[in-house]
Amino acid sequence: MSEQGIVYLVGAGPGDPKLLTVRALELIRSAQVVAHDELVSPEILSLVPPDAELLAVGRRHGQGTTDYRLHPLVFERARAGRVVVRLKCGDPLIFGRGAEEAEDLAEAGIPFEIVPGVSAALGAAAYAGIPLTDRRHASRVTLTTGHRAETGGHAHETVVLYMAAHRLKENIERLLSEGYKPSTPAAYIAAATTPRQLVIIDTLAQLADRIEAVQRFDPALVIVGEVARLRERIGWFEKAPLHGRCVMVARARPGPSRIAARLRAMGALVLERPKVSFEDTASSCTLARSLRRKDRYDAIVFACSVGAEAALRSLRSIDSPASSAIEIPAIAVGRGAADALEKNGIPYFLQLDGACREAIAKAAPTFAGKRLLLVVSTQGRPALKAEFEAAGASVEEVPAYRPLYEYAPQLGTPPELIVLPSSSAARLLLEGEDGKSLAAFPMIAIGPATEAAARNLGAINLKRCPADSIDSVVAEVIESLAGPAPALQDGNQPTRERANGNK
Repeated sequence: MSEQGIVYLVGAGPGDPKLLTVRALELIRSAQVVAHDELVSPEILSLVPPDAELLAVGRRHGQGTTDYRLHPLVFERARAGRVVVRLKCGDPLIFGRGAEEAEDLAEAGIPFEIVPGVSAALGAAAYAGIPLTDRRHASRVTLTTGHRAETGGHAHETVVLYMAAHRLKENIERLLSEGYKPSTPAAYIAAATTPRQLVIIDTLAQLADRIEAVQRFDPALVIVGEVARLRERIGWFEKAPLHGRCVMVARARPGPSRIAARLRAMGALVLERPKVSFEDTASSCTLARSLRRKDRYDAIVFACSVGAEAALRSLRSIDSPASSAIEIPAIAVGRGAADALEKNGIPYFLQLDGACREAIAKAAPTFAGKRLLLVVSTQGRPALKAEFEAAGASVEEVPAYRPLYEYAPQLGTPPELIVLPSSSAARLLLEGEDGKSLAAFPMIAIGPATEAAARNLGAINLKRCPADSIDSVVAEVIESLAGPAPALQDGNQPTRERANGNK
């Protein structure tokens, strides 16, 4: 590609993907390359399209020096004409070296855009329930690196120390020497805005000793000032029903997981396994021809967003625009497939709530006597096919993509509970030696087929979800994990696993 690329210097915020700006999310979802800091959360990286290139180009404090400002791989991809998102923790221009990277891009004549993000200070303060300003306690805020704290010792001031854990004692001594009282409240906030968030409140004189006893390796900052006292009254984040609980969701298909998203919204640390990516099938011409056989099919069923996108790519690869190439009525299974069709200008006459028996039964009269073309992966969807046939349809499957599975090493934090959304997901997770090591973990299965598959693979602590719905799954998880959460184990940034599947 000879055309000049572009680099977006994007703030990823402090960790919670819900704090991404609309512009940041738009760029992440459309990027060809995402070059990210090491500390960008796995949940945010799961939003990157499966076909985008991921480059880890950041480094953590103490990992040595570099002789460049903007990573050479970012330059290389931009000069090759790629759309590159340089994803930076927090805000690119607040202790993020974004200005230095922008200068390099300007000098090289490469177009760029700076997209602000929620800074670590703002995110950590809000999620810890500590206002940075308050008319009773603080009318000024100083943001400084923990490598060297310089303040005026103002009585009505809040000081935020970034990268605070490395030289905390030294910086506290400096604050004390500049006029802060030893009794001044201070808050240590680690892994801010994530399920691993830890907040320690103490006096300025005692805080360093408290933190040494904890020995965490997560990124952290310290907020110093009277405002820290307000956390006791307005702290809210830790009150989420699944805060600090660790749940594993088994995966079988690429795409975002609605179950994982709901559990994260409830405060859980969610592990998704295996990581699922995909590649288009080699028989795109066969697929495209099938999609045009209006003499043979009454409707085309798109079972997921990835299958819909792959099918439309196969049409574009031949000779005509996708929007005019599908003349057979379309059915979308789930919101993801519907969104993919809408994005590409493809109308559909029916959207099913999901692939479960109940969802298909609601529209059963629509399928009686109809000839359906079911767009699936190379693994097929035997259970979905059987449900349509039970409703009176004749079904022919056509593969649009090939799923690829990757099993990352087990993380330091073991799951307290495993959710099995489908029989295929249960088999992918529990087969093999790694799967045997999970057999004794508590599990929740969705539907009798999933329960049977899990039991056949050795699951011994298994409960079936009362209904095949996400609401039912979430309620069952909350009920199963009622009670105080154990402390999440420490470790470096968890191995990234891209979210996938409809459930």
